[in-house]
Amino acid sequence: MNDSPSVLRAVGAVVVGVLLITAAVACGAEEPTAAPTPTSEGPTPTPRAGAGALPEKWAEREGGTLIFGTAKEMSSPHPWTTTSSVDKSIKRSTMFEPLSDVALDGSLVPILATSWVGNDDLSAWTYHLREGVLFHNGDEMTSADVVWSVNYIMDPDNAGRGHGDLAPIIASVEALDRYTVRFNMNGSQPSLPLIISEIGILSIIPANALEPGEVRVSTPPPGTGPFKFVEWVPASRTVVVRFDDYWNGKPYLEKIIFQLISSAVGRANALRTREIQIADRLTPIFAGRVQRGEIGAINVKAANLSGYRMIDFNVDTPVFGDKNVRLAAIYAMDMQKLLDEAYFGLGALVSMPVPPGSVWDEILRDCCPRRVADLNKAKELLAASSYAGEPVRLLVNRGQGEAIGESLSRQLREAGFNIDLLIVESGVYDERQTVGDFDINPSGGSWGGDPVLDGGPGWRCEEGERRLRNQNRYCDPVLDELMDEYLRVPDIEERTVRFREIATRLYESAIRKDMGWNFTRFYAWTDNVKGFETKGDGGYTRHPLGGGLWRVYFEE
Repeated sequence: MNDSPSVLRAVGAVVVGVLLITAAVACGAEEPTAAPTPTSEGPTPTPRAGAGALPEKWAEREGGTLIFGTAKEMSSPHPWTTTSSVDKSIKRSTMFEPLSDVALDGSLVPILATSWVGNDDLSAWTYHLREGVLFHNGDEMTSADVVWSVNYIMDPDNAGRGHGDLAPIIASVEALDRYTVRFNMNGSQPSLPLIISEIGILSIIPANALEPGEVRVSTPPPGTGPFKFVEWVPASRTVVVRFDDYWNGKPYLEKIIFQLISSAVGRANALRTREIQIADRLTPIFAGRVQRGEIGAINVKAANLSGYRMIDFNVDTPVFGDKNVRLAAIYAMDMQKLLDEAYFGLGALVSMPVPPGSVWDEILRDCCPRRVADLNKAKELLAASSYAGEPVRLLVNRGQGEAIGESLSRQLREAGFNIDLLIVESGVYDERQTVGDFDINPSGGSWGGDPVLDGGPGWRCEEGERRLRNQNRYCDPVLDELMDEYLRVPDIEERTVRFREIATRLYESAIRKDMGWNFTRFYAWTDNVKGFETKGDGGYTRHPLGGGLWRVYFEE
């Protein structure tokens, strides 16, 4: 498995990410550059308003409604409280945008910002915004919108998913002029450009578009993306339409309907009958039939960098507040068996969401060896714990989570746990995770280039009833300090030393058991759909400024 092309590309992304961070130290210029300093240069597009120049052949490609069959629904149209998994994929490919984004080769590409520069010690970062960017309500984006968006997310009462990423590192943010913003940091922060390069942390909406503490909305505030919101029907569909004044050129499609179809078989059948034109998270069996020519007029692509699985314990519950109970569950669960039963045996077992064979994986194998299944040890630990046979709520989402739940519940029952398997729709699943209404549940992740930047907010102490990142509700102030130190270090060798300390402390906490990567997720689309490209990370775009749904069109 470790020699697969997707894994090798992922390992390369580690090196690229390291180079980007290291480059930040060398960039202490006082004046901004036109290129996206302090990263390797990415393509800088020529801004195009809707009334400006259009791509060649635009008119003959215009129009049509695309129906996209999704395994999970968009659980909320709020731009900042739900920005992972399918929520993130829908929002990033249509409605909302970050200041910059990570390209396929790992470089940072300017999106709503045109350039950024750090001061000598990287205790401040200055961002220059793209002029002429319009929100979906017709207002122009300015520095005031960026400042307000950052401050709103940094306020813990607003439950922004990026709070745990931004609050520890940003002291203040200020508008220097209409199109210039300065981030004043808590000490040297070389990682800021990477941290804010995705909408899971920060996207920009108009100032005052949300009320303080507004964590639930049925209609989102205006974004800057190529499509604008029309309708959201929970547990059913999300509808967006073309935004003609999109700053980088209006899309070809008139409308996109993201239709929830929980069953992979249902999505595959809907593709074959052309009730839908694109589907995500299809199985290797279906993909194999397409590749062998048994099913025609359909294209498939793997999404191997999106399928990380881990099993989280809610440490706030009476059951899993006891570490011995958590360890008993860890030794009861056989991750190879889970991989075989739920994912056709296709994947790689690792101890954190890092590329197999990477430097991070080597550290984990040395410091934190996998706790392999041992039923006798599980029973001994459970007998010595506080567990008294009370029901344990195992929460999974309908469709893709059912096979996981069945495998895990059988394994845990064999060790002596009284498992109550709860199968719910994806929106309910996300909400129950957020408010802690579960005892144990499988969750997922993807590789973004750095294990602490990617996973750190999920390990940080988080207050309030709603936990948007730290859903197992574990709190260790020492771990928070270790991560703060890690983020201030630009040198890769010192980072790996600090990563070992972080990984070891997490390992000793026993707050979850990791399975690893499954290589079983596939996109598929009908052959009359053109221009659909992805990075293979589970999202619906390939390059931040090209491919994906923005440039999809129908060929008759």
